[in-house]
Order: sequence, then structure tokens, then C-alpha cells
Amino acid sequence: MTADSSKIRVCLVNGSLRGRHASSLRFLQDVARRISDASCHKTTVMVLGNPRRHYDAETLQVIAAADALVLVFPLYAYGLPGALMRLLEEFDSYVRAGNPHNMNARVYVVVNCAFPRPEATTGEAVRVVRNVCRRLSLNWRFAICIGTGPVVARTRRIPLLDRTLKRAYAAVVADIGNALADPPADFFIHPVIPEPIIRRIKEHYEKKGEMMLQRDIQNEAPTR
Repeated sequence: MTADSSKIRVCLVNGSLRGRHASSLRFLQDVARRISDASCHKTTVMVLGNPRRHYDAETLQVIAAADALVLVFPLYAYGLPGALMRLLEEFDSYVRAGNPHNMNARVYVVVNCAFPRPEATTGEAVRVVRNVCRRLSLNWRFAICIGTGPVVARTRRIPLLDRTLKRAYAAVVADIGNALADPPADFFIHPVIPEPIIRRIKEHYEKKGEMMLQRDIQNEAPTR
């Protein structure tokens, strides 16, 4: 189906391999819900988990034709997940092979970071994406760096606790709709649960070899 040429073409890239259980997917869905269906045509691209497979031409064409790219991914060893890096490398090869791409495409990233202080840990990942934009002449805009992503994902709907995250989402939507003359600085989202409590929960589940559950985070969340 051909997208309405009058609409802004938005490509949302899910850089996580954890599927429907991924916190990154929740953040991607949050962004997608806020982007108007009336004025935008939205397409979601999922990274491939099988290193023997390559991205088909249709997927690369979707990325190349986008007016806005939103990359949502978990932080791996202070960098991008390998699966997302491979997508970016294949797209780079696609462009360098002479295929056209939208050089005015605006680029945003949402980094899902396991650490509680994203300003200290996400810089390298953001720098890599900015360098990709520079190499391909894409229009880098800004990043949303979310500390302790699983905690934020499970508490983001609690009233009054996610105002910074909502402002960050609103900035992305506003900039996609009408590029701001001066894009905002990167947003750093901190968890609402105090850091010592997060550390205690994390250590408890690491000892048991289990994963943190939503009810555990909700039980520890402070009431306001």
C-alpha cells in the first residue's frame, strides 16, 4: 500500500530483540501513540536476531524514504545493540551503493539504559548515532536517555511521576510535525524510585537468578 504523499513518513525502529517483553518496545509504543495518524504515516521496523539474515530492500527503502527516524533501543555495554548496529551498517551500504535516501530526515533516539544515571552512561551510544547521521547527511535532532528503563517503563503511567518523560515525548512529536529552529538539549529521565531501593531490588533478583517483576517495582514505588 502506498503511503499518502501529503503525510509525514515516520519510521520507528525497535532495536531490542526481546520482543513484546522489551521495555524499549513500551517506549516505542508511547512515542507512536502520540504521533498523529491524520498527519503522519507510521512504519515500525524490527531488528533481526538472526545474523545470517539480511534486511530486504523493502525495509531499507522504508528507512531511506522516512522524513523522521525514531530509534529506540536498550543500552548494551555502553553502546548500541549489535543487531541495531548491523541494521545501520546495512543501511549505510545501501546508501553508498547509490540508492537515494531522504537527506533531510530528522533523527531521534530513545535509549533504554539499565543504569540509574543516564547522563553518565549513554553518551557513547548517542555519539555513535550522531556520527551515523553525519556520515549519511541526516538531520540529527536530540536524544531521550532513560535511566533504569524497566523501572521507568512500569511506573510511567503513575500520575505526576513522569512529567519529564511526557515533555520529552511532546518535544519529539512537535519537532516531527514542524522542525524547531533550535532543537532542545538531550533529555535525561531518572527513575522515581530512590537509587538505593533500585540497587536492593536488583541485587535480590541477581542472587536468585530471576527477573524483576512489575509488581515488585510497584510495591517499592514511593507514593505521592
